[in-house]
Amino acid sequence: MSEEFINAATKEINEEISGIRSILNYCKSDSDLYANADKIQKHTHKIKGLAPMVNKDDLGLLSSLLDSILKKIMKGKKSTCLLELFITSIAEMIKSMTFSNYDLDKIKKHASKISSSIS
Repeated sequence: MSEEFINAATKEINEEISGIRSILNYCKSDSDLYANADKIQKHTHKIKGLAPMVNKDDLGLLSSLLDSILKKIMKGKKSTCLLELFITSIAEMIKSMTFSNYDLDKIKKHASKISSSIS
């Protein structure tokens, strides 16, 4: 990938993360998250696709897990502590974009466990 593409994609990922954070700032409960799932999912979907193109595979995997959870929510599935998961995930995403070798394994495992529990 060209340097120009990498810079543009990195900027877009940061904008998508910021978009999610803005939505989450208005969410006070899991119910608020459910009501905004479709808006958040548009951002996670973009991050899921762009992250691997700029060597942020773990970020792409975390976004994919969150995207899957949001799709389940949009189909009417519910769980507890999802707002907390998303707030923590966004903080971790920001760190992963700031620090080149930031480890997302802990949050990915947590998101995967929650995703698996939503049936």
